Amino acid sequence: MNFQFIDWVFILGYIFVVFWLAVKSRDDMHEGELKTPDEIAQEKYMANKSLTFAESICSIIATEVSALTFIGVPAYAFKNDFSFIQIYMGAIAARLVIALVFLPRVYDQGLTIYEVMAKSTGLPSGQRTVAIFYSLSKIVSVGVRLFSGSIMVATFFGVNIYMGLTVVVFMTLIYIQIGGLKAVVRTDMLQMALFIIGGLLAHYIIPQTSNQSWGDMMSFAHAAGKTSFFNFSNPWPFIFGIMGGFLFDCSTHGVDQDFAQRLTANKKLRNGQYAIFFSSFISISVGLLFLSVGALLWVHYQTHPMPDVPNADHLFPYFIVNYFPLGLRGIMVAGVLAATMSVLDSTINALCATAYNDIFPNRDPKKMEFFAVTDSIVIGLLILGIAVIASKNDGLLLLGLKAQSWTGGTLLALFSSKVIFKKAFHYQLTPISVVGAYIFGMSGVYMNAMVLQWDWNLNVYWGFSMGMIFLKIYATLKPAKPVQS
Repeated sequence: MNFQFIDWVFILGYIFVVFWLAVKSRDDMHEGELKTPDEIAQEKYMANKSLTFAESICSIIATEVSALTFIGVPAYAFKNDFSFIQIYMGAIAARLVIALVFLPRVYDQGLTIYEVMAKSTGLPSGQRTVAIFYSLSKIVSVGVRLFSGSIMVATFFGVNIYMGLTVVVFMTLIYIQIGGLKAVVRTDMLQMALFIIGGLLAHYIIPQTSNQSWGDMMSFAHAAGKTSFFNFSNPWPFIFGIMGGFLFDCSTHGVDQDFAQRLTANKKLRNGQYAIFFSSFISISVGLLFLSVGALLWVHYQTHPMPDVPNADHLFPYFIVNYFPLGLRGIMVAGVLAATMSVLDSTINALCATAYNDIFPNRDPKKMEFFAVTDSIVIGLLILGIAVIASKNDGLLLLGLKAQSWTGGTLLALFSSKVIFKKAFHYQLTPISVVGAYIFGMSGVYMNAMVLQWDWNLNVYWGFSMGMIFLKIYATLKPAKPVQS
């Protein structure tokens, strides 16, 4: 493996920096000795509310991009066009709503967003039920993201995909335990820089390999309709994409603990508001960067033999391993590792926070550190299991997004009824109200996806609408005392 020495230098260098940042974050946070479980939780899951604007916005981008963007977005553009950018466009309005409406109502109100939902008229069992549904859906959607990143790892190291999955999970679990949320956010900053550099390198290397100029290749792709995102003869896909992006983003970045803790852990509310809004514009730029990679690959393979790969999701990893120069190849592998670990670390941290605060609040506080480790391991193994199942599917980008769309609308309905429109929904958050909302919400998604077979971007709307209908009926039949605001 001597010919890969310089690649290994970059990869091992990246891993070293990640763990160094984790150790430094731990040391920075331990200014005094922690005395209570609540203080430990604040450090691990809220970084003692020390996040800056830069840390917050970089962490948001790194977490949402994931290896699905690095690998799945080029595959989408290769097979289709640039229409996926519609979702990013819809997210601009969504993040403005999150900044101005959602965040002021949850900032400084609790460790998790599900605690805030149950604060006024809720039972601990209702809070636990919401957290369980969220955790299960999060594990499923992140499992798909984990698999997509492991394709690159397995391809480069010449191991099977399951070994690649295991290595990524193991490394992530270790550095999470060292530094908590502060380590997650700081490594996310490094990881964001790496995968953007990787995308820019692809724009240089693919034309070089094809012996064509970047401009000629993009012009050819444009003429073939590969850069199209709007069809005047049929504008509905564009409209559905914008609509789907709006409510879908409200359900992910607004009421998902994974993203919410990056906002509520800021030093100031205004920092979190700026971070979530301006992140939408960076997201669009990153999306266009990797959609263009897919267009360049499509043009390249018009004049070169298609490789023998299982599906389009493997095209970009194959190209990197076989055509990128030594050193640059190592940077790309490190970039995919970064994109994969940035999603996995934040997810495990968020799910451990809900386990501690919402699902198992009555565990022995003296054993908190032990439970934090065991929770991380169990969550990591569950995500690993979902990733193995995802390895049997094609079209990873849409698979990951569709998994979230099945439950995201209902979670948004529960949040909206208890936090945003609480005066109109005087009910107590109980297991019955939560389970009923999910049954109605997922039935609505089933109607959209399986019966009507309408655009999948509408899944969140069906889930949200049906969830709100059930909760209004429940509030009418079993009203709680009105909330005094």
